[in-house]
Amino acid sequence: MTTVVRAVVSLVVAVCMLVAQPRSPEERQLLRAIQANPKNPAAHREYAIFLQMQGRGTEAIAYFRTALDLNPRSAESSYNLALALLHAGRAADSLQILDRYPSTAADRLALRGSVLNALGRFPEALTALRNAVALDPANPDTLYDLIITLLQTGGEQEATVWIDKGLRKFPHVGKMHAAGGMLAYAKGDNDRAIKAYQTAVKLEPDAADFHASLGDVYNAAGDLPGAVNSYRRAIALDANNATYYVKQGRALVKQRSNAAEQAFQQALRLDPNNAEAHFEAGKLLAARDDHRAAIDHYSRAVAAMPTLKEAWYQLSLSYRRTGRNEEAAAALTEFRKLSKEAAAEPVR
Repeated sequence: MTTVVRAVVSLVVAVCMLVAQPRSPEERQLLRAIQANPKNPAAHREYAIFLQMQGRGTEAIAYFRTALDLNPRSAESSYNLALALLHAGRAADSLQILDRYPSTAADRLALRGSVLNALGRFPEALTALRNAVALDPANPDTLYDLIITLLQTGGEQEATVWIDKGLRKFPHVGKMHAAGGMLAYAKGDNDRAIKAYQTAVKLEPDAADFHASLGDVYNAAGDLPGAVNSYRRAIALDANNATYYVKQGRALVKQRSNAAEQAFQQALRLDPNNAEAHFEAGKLLAARDDHRAAIDHYSRAVAAMPTLKEAWYQLSLSYRRTGRNEEAAAALTEFRKLSKEAAAEPVR
């Protein structure tokens, strides 16, 4: 029995079990299609797409992989699997699929750029994205990915050229205005950034990340009510994003609102290892002189993000205030080491 056949048999057994469980009519129909013809790659692919749309990415990957095993020449199946792996946070595995099933199609190059970006291989990511834009200049999504990667890697000059082109070519696409907002924010032009993001959210009102970015600019400009409202909108659109709660909590701290602690706690419920949320929660506790509880949060923050130098500093202070002087000295040493390393890094 070949590996592919074994995988199909295993999935068929799993499908039989799934069919017997309570499922929606649509899902039962998709499962029955696999049951009726287990060697049909399209049946596995359609079910995988359904799972992906339901937020069941881990399950989807298995069916995308089977669809590809059944038809290794299917560019659609290899693309779907690579994309699902990227969404699941498995960029290295996604790149393996892209390398194993190479293609010079624009969508493949765009995906490759996103994968390489996630892996921190920025020069290669930029090459792939530039090629993708050249092959498909009518795709605003690929152009946006290129611009964002350029802005993240110090390529503001090239990004400016692309943003100007994008705004002329895609004036009604929110992403282009959001890219302009990101550039203006990076340059410290908050007024221009606010206008750009306001246009972006008007064009794409369901884009949670645009609302969150608008909140960041409002926050930087000192408009705390505007920031809180933007973060609240982002949360309403994507209630499972812990980062949005952290951002909202920071703005609420500036407003001296008791709701700040609730925001950080919600972030930790969603992501128990969120370093920023632990750090902010620790500061609130330390401000109330509850340094023992603060130490727990600071310790979790540096465990999750060892390079978070501010958390090391606050940890040293709380250790000192609870009489744990040796640990305070060790935490302060780590803070100084990280600060020295940060100062030595070249400024882009």
